[in-house]
Amino acid sequence: MKKTLSLVLAALMLVVLGCSLGGLGTKEEPAPTPVADKPDTGDSTSTDKPESTSSGGSAAVNYENFSKLKFDMSYDEAKGVMGGDGNETSSSKSGSYESKSYQWKDGRKSVRARFRNGKLASRSQTGLTDSDGKADISQAKFNEVKTGMSYDEAKKILGEGELVSESRIASTTLTSYIWKGPKYSSIRASFKNDELSNKYQSGLK
Repeated sequence: MKKTLSLVLAALMLVVLGCSLGGLGTKEEPAPTPVADKPDTGDSTSTDKPESTSSGGSAAVNYENFSKLKFDMSYDEAKGVMGGDGNETSSSKSGSYESKSYQWKDGRKSVRARFRNGKLASRSQTGLTDSDGKADISQAKFNEVKTGMSYDEAKKILGEGELVSESRIASTTLTSYIWKGPKYSSIRASFKNDELSNKYQSGLK
């Protein structure tokens, strides 16, 4: 009787063990965690204006045309003087105030103009004439030029100067001239409302 009971218990244990192993064999794998799609950001849109490769089109960048630019000219009038479009170099707007700057360039020669509310407010130039000039300048003449003089008074001593820049802000007008002498000597003078405010020289004897 004991032997029969032992055999029955052993058979039951085998059945239970078999069921357990079968359950393990059919156990489902956990579902993989879904990966969220990354947002497609793409290329960012730039608000910067692309740089122009133009050098002012067919503009004639020379001192004669620079001298013809006058306060209160419109851009179209300035463009007519220079003989072509300039490259816009900067712009800003604040309330009713708007400013735009343009450049006409030919190699090392450059003319710049700034317009406030559509009217020319400043102009400047570089490289329009030779650095080795012919102005009759000397240390003695430089010493004769005094602060407070008008441009015409300075011109009587130094001769005709080359306008480098001119700007107007409200009731103030600022101008800068250079006199280029032999062997790269020079005299520079700045005027505020046509009164000499500062001067300096290079290479004079």
